[in-house]
Parts: sequence; C-alpha cells; structure tokens
Amino acid sequence: MSEKIILYTPATGFPDLEVKIAYGLARVGIEAGVEVEILPQEGFYQINLIGSSIQKINQTFVLLSERLLSFSRLYDLGVKARYKSIYPTVNGKGNFKERLKKIDILSLYKPFDKLPFDFKSEKFCRHNKIPKFGSPYDKEIHSGGLILLASTYAGKPYWRDNRKDEFNLTLCEVCGYLATLGYSSFNFRIQIGKGKNRKYMIVLPVPQKSLKYINLLKLFAAQKTLHNFWLSDLIPLSDFTVGLLSKVPTLAEFIEEIPLSFHLSLVSKDNRGDTVIEQTAFIDTLTYSKFINASSYNASTVEKLLGSFKTLPKIASLDAINKVLSSKDKADLMKFARLFTQETSTDNFVNLLYPETSRYLLKEVAMIKPEIIENEAIDSVARTLRYFIGERKYHYADDIRNAREDSKDFEETIVKMLREGRLRLEQEKHIHLPNEDEIKELFQLANEDFYEVKTALVILALSFPTKKEKEVQNA
Repeated sequence: MSEKIILYTPATGFPDLEVKIAYGLARVGIEAGVEVEILPQEGFYQINLIGSSIQKINQTFVLLSERLLSFSRLYDLGVKARYKSIYPTVNGKGNFKERLKKIDILSLYKPFDKLPFDFKSEKFCRHNKIPKFGSPYDKEIHSGGLILLASTYAGKPYWRDNRKDEFNLTLCEVCGYLATLGYSSFNFRIQIGKGKNRKYMIVLPVPQKSLKYINLLKLFAAQKTLHNFWLSDLIPLSDFTVGLLSKVPTLAEFIEEIPLSFHLSLVSKDNRGDTVIEQTAFIDTLTYSKFINASSYNASTVEKLLGSFKTLPKIASLDAINKVLSSKDKADLMKFARLFTQETSTDNFVNLLYPETSRYLLKEVAMIKPEIIENEAIDSVARTLRYFIGERKYHYADDIRNAREDSKDFEETIVKMLREGRLRLEQEKHIHLPNEDEIKELFQLANEDFYEVKTALVILALSFPTKKEKEVQNA
C-alpha cells in the first residue's frame, strides 16, 4: 500500500552533514521509485517520500548498502589507508554487515528529541543503540565516528579545562552511510591546480527552498557530468563560484530557477597522503547566477580570466569582479574594468569589456540610471577616452577614476585630454572629438551626479564600441 512517508534529519548542528543525510535519504527514495521532496527547516531537513511503503524504503537502503556502499574507494575523504577496509558495508571477510538489514529508517528519522545530551559520550545523531560509523563489529573499538567524509568540520575537540583529554565526536553508522551516499550522489568534485599543486573543491549544493523530485533528478544528473571536472589553475576560494558558473552556464540557470547555496570545501593531500581541509565557506550563489544568466558575454568575460591549462588565471581581475558582484561599489567596478584591460591585453591587442557586460554592470550592479548610461554626451567623450586607452595611454582614464567630487580634477583631466585630442587630429589621426555642447552637458551632469557620471564614462571607455557606434564611425 502506497503512503506518504515523512523523515527528518537528526539536527546534528553540522550543516554539511545535515544536507548530506537529506540527500542520502532522497537517493534511497529515488532508487525505490517514489516521488521525493526535500524541505529545508531550521537546523534540519524534512524529506517527503510519496508513493511507497516503509518496507520498500528499508529494502532499498539495504540494497544500496550492498551494491554501492561496499566499495572502499567511497571512503577516501578523511580515512587513513589502514582503515579503508573498516568503513564499507562489508567486513574484511567479504560478508555484509547483517545488522544493517534490521534497520528501520522510519523509526530512526522521526522527529528528534530536543532534550540536552552528552556530546562526549552520546552520538550527535542521537542514535545511541547503533554502532558508530567506522566500527567493524558491534563492539566500538575503532576511533572513527564523525570524520571528514561526514562533515568537513569534524575533529578531535579537547575536554574543557583538560587539554590532554581529547575525544572523537561520534556518529552512528546509518547516518554515516546515508551521508556517504548523499555525498557521492549530489556533491560536485571540481579539480583546480595542476601536477603536484592539484587540489579539488567539494561543492555541496544546499537548498534554500523546497527541492522537488524533478529538480533532484537534474541535480543528480549534473553531479555525474561534473565529477572531476577541471576548472582552472589554483584560484582563491572566494572566486571559485563565479568561475564555475561561467564555465557551466546550465548550472547557473538551474540555481536561479531553484535557489541553492554552495558549501565549499577546499581539499588537498599532505605528504603522507592524508586529507587536509584547507578552507570551507558558505556561498550565496544568486548574485553570480544572475550575472552569468544575463548574457553569454558575461560568462565569456569571466572565462577569459580563468585562463586555460597552459595559461594562469588573472587573479586580480577575478578578485575584482567577485567584489563588484558582492559589494556593488562603483569604485570597485571601475577598478575591475581597468584590471580586466590590463591583464587580458596582449602586446598586439588592447582588450576591452564587451558592451553587453559593461551595460549590465552599470545598470544592474552599480544601479546607474539608464538616462546616464545612454546619454550621448557621455558616450561621445567616452569614445575620445577609448582612443587613448587603445594607444595604451591609461593615465586619463585613471585620473578620471580617481577624481574627487570636491576638486577640479575631473574637469581638468577632460580639458587636458581634449587638448591632446585636437593635436592628434591636426596630425591626421583618426580620433573622435566631442563638440562644445556635449562637453558642457557632461560637466553639468557631473555636477548633479558626479560618481554615476564618472563611473559610466570610465566603464564605457574601457568597453568595445557598440554596433551602432561602429556604424556611425564608418558613415
């Protein structure tokens, strides 16, 4: 008889462990052929399984334990080589751990008890009658429990007022196996770096709203596609998300459709081959996904900064675009545009921003009014400024970028630029010069909205001309 089964993760206090257990229960439901939904709650997750019986769910958990969780290669993260044979669901003699066949998923993952517990002697999941994760027998003799595979925040804390008394936090083996199943089914393992410096990022998608069955299937499929995907040479953790979404735009589309955060863990191996968690972070992905989804030019812009297997990433520009998208500061935006041109240009070519990317950043990030972005006087002066940028004379753009509202730096820089522009014109150089009315309008606009005007002027000058502007120039 079909029914709706409601399960709850055990509220361990470890955020990545909670979502891994939720994904593990979801994977069991998917393999059981039922409709699955994950609902985020405060500190835990609710999993709805619609269209099955608890007997079938239990049988599916055992089946997955026998077929998938019996391979030692799944237990690499944070498990020393000498313990690899202990964690799988089969023991050293090749026999399945029969006690797992007696597990009742519904009774384990019912609403949890909120009463205080002894975190030193009791398991964090409160399943105290079940052996701990990593115990080869019913007797808990191994020092396993809450390991890095379950949570990147795992470790050996010291007992209060006694630094010599350290102990392992504990976790039951069913939660450990479900966390392993969820980790192997829904996390993205992305490689960065090359050779001896190769590391990998564990990307755990964290749902912010209800995750429906169809979206779980899409996420499951994406995980298979992105497993061991190489992103770039080493880059900062803070720049990773915008880089990943630029190279995998379909993931950005999915994130905007179904709000997901990323829990990132930068992982490497030390000289002994043991796992080292170098950094962890929770990342709000929505700002990045909106930027990538707005235009293919935006994704291409970031992808240029990531470099290739033969070229190094442009770290300064990556840091700048990450800061622009998170802070939405106009000064940061101008700095990014300047760094982008500086780091992506070659000896034979001055590279500029795509006009589509520039206008998105001006409008959606810097929140500059459209009448300023599209003003003909500002555009006219930007064309002149772009000429000098193309000649690698960046000082005019830099002086405008650094000009203060309470000084005459802005006006004086424009006057100097126009003076040199007229000299270039007399030398029969192909340079556009704004007319007197356009200069007056620019100064008037600057008096009214100084930072918006100078930001628009600099960004437009550091961008390739639009198709319309090219048609005017060739007319």
